[in-house]
Amino acid sequence: MTGIAALTVLFCVYAAGELIAQKTKAVFSTVLGIAVILLAGFWSGALPATLIEDAQISGFGNLIAGILIVSLGTTIDFPELKRQWKVVVISLCCVMGSVAAIILLGGPVMGMDLAVAGAPIFAGGSAATLIMTTTLKDKGLELAETFCIVLYVTQKFIGVPIASLFLRRTALRFREEPELVAQYSEPPQDAAGQKKRKPLELPSPFARPSVYLAKLGIVAVIANCTAKLTGGAVHYFVLCLVMGALFFFLGFLEKGILTKTQSSGLITFFVTILIFSNLAATTPQQMAGVLVPLLAAALLGVAGTAAVGFVAGKLLKIPFGLAVSLGISCTFGFPTTMLIPQEISEAIGRNDREKAAILNYLLPKMLTAGFVTVTIASVLIAGFVANML
Repeated sequence: MTGIAALTVLFCVYAAGELIAQKTKAVFSTVLGIAVILLAGFWSGALPATLIEDAQISGFGNLIAGILIVSLGTTIDFPELKRQWKVVVISLCCVMGSVAAIILLGGPVMGMDLAVAGAPIFAGGSAATLIMTTTLKDKGLELAETFCIVLYVTQKFIGVPIASLFLRRTALRFREEPELVAQYSEPPQDAAGQKKRKPLELPSPFARPSVYLAKLGIVAVIANCTAKLTGGAVHYFVLCLVMGALFFFLGFLEKGILTKTQSSGLITFFVTILIFSNLAATTPQQMAGVLVPLLAAALLGVAGTAAVGFVAGKLLKIPFGLAVSLGISCTFGFPTTMLIPQEISEAIGRNDREKAAILNYLLPKMLTAGFVTVTIASVLIAGFVANML
């Protein structure tokens, strides 16, 4: 398929996913809709297996992801990180609960090799998957390697509906609390009377889309160079988020800067489609071969997350549904942690004020949870668990 034709098909798939989310009021989210359409297309032969490669998504998507994550860093400033300490604690506890449940309870059901191999995959994303599949290939555990790939591909089908359902219920209860709506209807502002100029803040003539993109690129380059200086000990994307927050604090980046570039939608499209770049390699036969352990890992992972989320939520006074959503973010991560709150705020808010309040309430929590679970916890868990095989 020609590049422009492949890109157009993906544009149509993305649009269909958004329309499905709109019609179902975010019960069936955009990313889940995209995954179902692509999987059906690949399996039926209606879409070529090289579709995403033909559209040249992988190269540009990987390149632009850093810029998108830098922008995300501007949505979670240092005071916000302090305020989100409960989210960090709950997210970490839930991930550990899911891993413990899969290994301890799943070992007798699916075999210890599959349980140990699959636990970090449930707990995270591509980095954890890469660590586990490389280790399994070196050890000649082909079935476990296939299991990891299938679990990685399908785990979004596990977490996205659960998070969408629970966050939707959380948003419905939230909008009936006038005090909370009033509190969150406006994003946190700097102290009103004394707006100090930040050290790296540029003059107003620089406030234009081209400059915003240039500044995002500069910070992404700094993050990339810093990652190289650590010898890969700290992941590039982690540093993109950290540098985004740091340069927002210093005034070089504006809050939510990506929306000011007039290219937010296109950049989000490329990064979202990049998530599904491995769907074409998954066959029905692979699914059937690991179906029982796949179901066991899914059920035990969700049960472990829910059990720990219930206890942690009670102790930290966080609604059960929100606690589970924070924990289950490990199965999809960014950018889904950004997309689901956006969809739910549009679907549940009855006016602009309620939509803004719901988004300001849910988005920082889900972004923090996804960052904690997928970017940090899953990699550490994968590195530890790989030594158990």
